[in-house]
Amino acid sequence: MARDRSTSTTRLNRGLMALRGRRDPAPLAGQRSRAANALGDLHTRKVLDLTIRLAEVMLSSGSGTADVVATAQDVARAYHLTDCLVEIFVTTVFVSAPPTADGPPLTIVRSVNARSTDYTRVADLDRLVGRITSGGVTVDEAHQVMDEISEQSHPYPRWLSTMGWAGFALGIALLFGGTWLTCVLAAVTAAAIDRAGRLLNKIRTPFFFQHVIGAMIATLVAVAAYFFFGLGPTTLVATGIVMLLAGMTIVGAMQDAVTGYMLTAVTRLGEALFLTGGIVVGILAGLQVAEMIGVRIELHVDATRTFIVPNQPLPIALAVFGAAFAGLCFTIASYAPLRSALTAGVVAGMAEMVLIGLGRAGFGQVVATGIAAVLVGVFATVISIRRQAPALVTATAGIMPMLPGLAVFRAVFYLAVDEDFDDGMQQLFSAAAVALALGAGVVLGEFIGSPLRYRAGRLGEFLRVEGPPGIRRAVGAVVHLQPAGEGMTLRTEGQRSRSVAMEPDLGGDKSADDPQEDEGTSSANGNHPD
Repeated sequence: MARDRSTSTTRLNRGLMALRGRRDPAPLAGQRSRAANALGDLHTRKVLDLTIRLAEVMLSSGSGTADVVATAQDVARAYHLTDCLVEIFVTTVFVSAPPTADGPPLTIVRSVNARSTDYTRVADLDRLVGRITSGGVTVDEAHQVMDEISEQSHPYPRWLSTMGWAGFALGIALLFGGTWLTCVLAAVTAAAIDRAGRLLNKIRTPFFFQHVIGAMIATLVAVAAYFFFGLGPTTLVATGIVMLLAGMTIVGAMQDAVTGYMLTAVTRLGEALFLTGGIVVGILAGLQVAEMIGVRIELHVDATRTFIVPNQPLPIALAVFGAAFAGLCFTIASYAPLRSALTAGVVAGMAEMVLIGLGRAGFGQVVATGIAAVLVGVFATVISIRRQAPALVTATAGIMPMLPGLAVFRAVFYLAVDEDFDDGMQQLFSAAAVALALGAGVVLGEFIGSPLRYRAGRLGEFLRVEGPPGIRRAVGAVVHLQPAGEGMTLRTEGQRSRSVAMEPDLGGDKSADDPQEDEGTSSANGNHPD
């Protein structure tokens, strides 16, 4: 009886397996990608070293973890290393080639300890990745270009970067509706904070204390302006706060959370919260100094209004111009190429215009900020498709003018000075919600715009520039690259060391017998052990 049941079950299974139709491919777990190392250990080591150097530069510039992984794997595949594994845990990068039948595994580990925001370096890296994935670049040539990129000094002198931060603060002060004197003092304060930060960097001062000093400088200048000129301190302190918040990787943290790198995302958000705590300490120290010298500051602001929108043509025009000018100056302060700075300024101005329009239409601050950030993400994607600037540059600069500097200052003031817990917590929660809306909105915008990279019919064809992408943005409809034509056929020793041209793998007609996706797919889609 049991044998009859087993026979009928076997027949049923065979009948189901004989049904016609496409089948999903087998999972990657347990598969062996290479039976033997046809490339040689030396070539593999060179490729792994190149990929980890690329990842290190991207991660130190604030790129999202999924972007770093996707870009590094594109480069490895272009050099015939189809099973390269790239893993990132907070600030540690691992690249590895699994073992083969005739060779041991090869693994390289690097820790990214220093940050250096240089968007010219990011743009150069973007072009290098585009050259590699277009084919014909040897590993040694790529290493030489990487040497030039990583060893070159910043493109602008230090004083110009300081002027960029001064211009950024001036634009933010205009955005907040400050007078001409307030704008001038804001620019001078920003320049002082930047120079103080450079001096503290030389003696390796932790970032927390750098934020404490920067916030204290902004608060003391505001106290002096209040005492001597009768200027309200809110705009000056808020401008300094926005400048200090600008260095935090909120967008990268939200992207890490969306793409599955939860521990890295939590670490980045925790770091941003910790540095914000340094800003709070600096503000409190400045206010304490003011109280010691007998200066009593009063804020005549309705705490229930967390979203103040200009309603006259001139203030609206000044706010939009201030946001655009701040976005442009921020990219210059971050050493971006001039073309990238211009596009970033335009996007920042457009985002502020949308924010004001939504505010006048009755939307709350969080919703309006989120919608404006979504548009920033879409524009950043389109601009990167057109090869005008990497998406990271445009997205970061576009949201800077919308950072919640006013809410942070008011929250600290109400909690520490007026001892008004309800109003202070209301401002604090408003600031946190706006910051999260900015990060999530940009990521959602890039998700919406991602089909334009390789799908979207005539509109996508109109926007795209021919050729493989440079630095990847691994949000949304991520299209993996595969060798074009016979690119993976290794003939001579010289061909083996050169990169092959890559083309998008649209995956529309894959069958079960087609080659499987590489191990990096799981990380890009969010199924990451992190």
